[in-house]
Amino acid sequence: MTVPEEPRLTVTLIARDEEDRLPAALASVAWADEIVVVMDAATTDRTAGIAEEAGARVLVRSFDGFGTQKNAAAALATHRWILSIDADEIVSPALALEIRDRLATVAAEKSSPAAFRVPIRLEFLGRELRFGRGTLVRPLRLYDRTRARFSEDPVHERVIADDPVEALDETILHRSYRDLAHYLEKLDRYTTLGAEAKWADGKRGDGFLPVRVLWEFFDRAFLRLGFLDGSAGLTFAAFSSANTLLKYLKLRELERAIARGERTSPAGTMIKDTATRAVHALPGAC
Repeated sequence: MTVPEEPRLTVTLIARDEEDRLPAALASVAWADEIVVVMDAATTDRTAGIAEEAGARVLVRSFDGFGTQKNAAAALATHRWILSIDADEIVSPALALEIRDRLATVAAEKSSPAAFRVPIRLEFLGRELRFGRGTLVRPLRLYDRTRARFSEDPVHERVIADDPVEALDETILHRSYRDLAHYLEKLDRYTTLGAEAKWADGKRGDGFLPVRVLWEFFDRAFLRLGFLDGSAGLTFAAFSSANTLLKYLKLRELERAIARGERTSPAGTMIKDTATRAVHALPGAC
């Protein structure tokens, strides 16, 4: 009886101006059979050089959404199984061993999963958060590219699998923010993308916005025990509430600008009558 060969693994990353954080991410996946990095063409630092020095294959590509960037990385992969991480994430040694062990068993299974959920825990203000909402997520990150792919969403992209999925136990550490200034920079970018996605999906301003924002903070800080992470947990709860506030304020601002003909829709089409016409150009963001 022939023993099935253990599947080989490609790790994919997308990056822009990540020369400070990329080395740690690449070092944490040095055990992989192949690494592919898709770099935003707007990058101005040494991201590409660092990736190449680590032995990664590098593609420079203009950014047109997170989902499409990650699918572009998968298209370059030599191997069937892909672990998708971000440049600000660290794969734990325990997860590396678990992935190797699980892929070895997958090779012998008649009905193997198309993808695996991977726990990702957030580090904020130098502290690994263990409480609150959104501090531990379990997205699909390890997948068979013949049976799964990323959605084409410009933001909040996700892996879509054609067959059943399973879950892994060990974690990735997400060092999403270098400091508070970097958090605010990302907050501005993501809330703009989120507002545009909601508008394109036909959603409009929230008339109960103050209540929604206050509830968001109360839920994260107290009902989900975020305060147990100390000042880092409370600050994260406050900033997460600000995310909701800014997203809907930007959505209202976008509505007014389009109604006055001062800008085009996110799809590039001028909308003169928002009461009778809706353009669904981008998938809605949650």
